[in-house]
Amino acid sequence: MEAKVDNSPLGNAQRPSAARKKNARKRRQRTSPLVLMNDLAASLRAPGFWLYGAWIDVTIRHRGQALGALWNVASTAVFVLLIGTLFSRVMNGGPTYFAHLATGYVFFMFISQNLNKSANIFARSKTLIQNGYVKYADYVLRLFATQLINLAYSLIVVVLTLLITPVDFSPAVFALIFTVPLFFVVVLGMDFLLSITGARYTDIGELLRAILGLAMFVTPIIWVAGSGQGKSAIVGPFLYANPFYYLVEIVRAPLVYGFVPWFEIAVVAAAAPIIWLLAGLAYAKGRSYVPLWI
Repeated sequence: MEAKVDNSPLGNAQRPSAARKKNARKRRQRTSPLVLMNDLAASLRAPGFWLYGAWIDVTIRHRGQALGALWNVASTAVFVLLIGTLFSRVMNGGPTYFAHLATGYVFFMFISQNLNKSANIFARSKTLIQNGYVKYADYVLRLFATQLINLAYSLIVVVLTLLITPVDFSPAVFALIFTVPLFFVVVLGMDFLLSITGARYTDIGELLRAILGLAMFVTPIIWVAGSGQGKSAIVGPFLYANPFYYLVEIVRAPLVYGFVPWFEIAVVAAAAPIIWLLAGLAYAKGRSYVPLWI
């Protein structure tokens, strides 16, 4: 029995309409923020490239040096020792100043290195991308993992300063179980956002270097924003306009000052989904054009 073919004008009109709907659905899927989540999940399931590559990056950087990656410890220790000795009395930071300085400096440098390098991560991987390796999430995770390794070395200095300064550990330290992962989630989201926008607008890298160079001095790292809970009525409004303050404080306050910075945690927790949403939108719309932009 032969199948009936609908050659009516109505049937011909329905077929293009169905095709248009299908194409529109595919376009929505390609530009959905979930594209970033899918690519990120795929990279996490296959970590060989980015995880091993991060270790290779650290190894190559310190190849041939006597101390190797321990230079990260040495440079951080020298900075904390010299600046701490010079400014501990000038800033009237109290007995916990060295712990304040070391913790703030180490975590700020982690943020700074991630943001600076993420803005041109695809341009620096141009050869691989143009040769067909277009798993863009792998490049961002490789950068993030490299900075995590560097952070692990620098944390040795933080631990030493906590041991030699009279830091009274309180139950607030358990807040780090939540604040440390939150810190890393926000920084990784910023890496993805800046990686795409930096590929499209190359000036962002230069702008970031200028901003981060200034942010080092306006964030309470070398200086202490008052006593007590680390705040001062004089610098309060200016302090709370600084986004780097929140990221550093949610880690440093429970660890060094023994209190839970609820307001700072709330701000960072509220910013996290916004950052990831913007990163997802930028990633979905821009990933097809990365080879052209670089």
